[in-house]
Amino acid sequence: MPPSSGRVLVLPARLLAGAGKTYIASRAIDFFISTSEKVAYFYCNRAEENHRKPESILNTLIQQLSQAESEDKLPKPVIDIYKAREIAGQEASRLTLNESQELLVQLTNIYPQTTICIDALDEVENGIRIRLLKALKHIVETSKNLVKIFATTRMDTDILRQFEMFPRIELQPDDNVSDINQFVGTKVQSTINDGLLLDGVVDHALKAEICDVLCERSKGM
Repeated sequence: MPPSSGRVLVLPARLLAGAGKTYIASRAIDFFISTSEKVAYFYCNRAEENHRKPESILNTLIQQLSQAESEDKLPKPVIDIYKAREIAGQEASRLTLNESQELLVQLTNIYPQTTICIDALDEVENGIRIRLLKALKHIVETSKNLVKIFATTRMDTDILRQFEMFPRIELQPDDNVSDINQFVGTKVQSTINDGLLLDGVVDHALKAEICDVLCERSKGM
């Protein structure tokens, strides 16, 4: 699959301090799940070892993509790798990173479109996250079908470098300025109408000043 057929949507963490980054990620994941495409997701957390190890992340994605409508039926790639490891006497051992990424490629080949969502990608340790980034890049590049990556993260150099060849969408603070301005204006007016702001006695100039200050300090939130 040519790299141009993959998609990477990045929500930079520097824009989201105090804005509920994980909440935003979970809402995005809920949206993807509501569509007809296959979805796998992971919430990274540097405070928990299993939530920042590349192997754990890929294994969780495999679990989710292996879930079928029928509980007693696993995808063929999963059955094949289990049988191969059973013959080799390795069925109890964990998949290596390379085994996991190749299995993910095979699983994404089953579905017409797959979205992989990772929250707080930057919380995987700097020294080892290159393995996760390369694995994700490999999956996007190698799968026969469309694979999209949605990630919330700080835009560190190593993260940018791994995905620079793919079409990438970065959300900037100015992208939702009009929505924020409209929201602030509506809320300020309703507060005035309810008499909760200066007993409802607010002239047009003061209202405009209040809205301007709130919008300026919102910083995209």
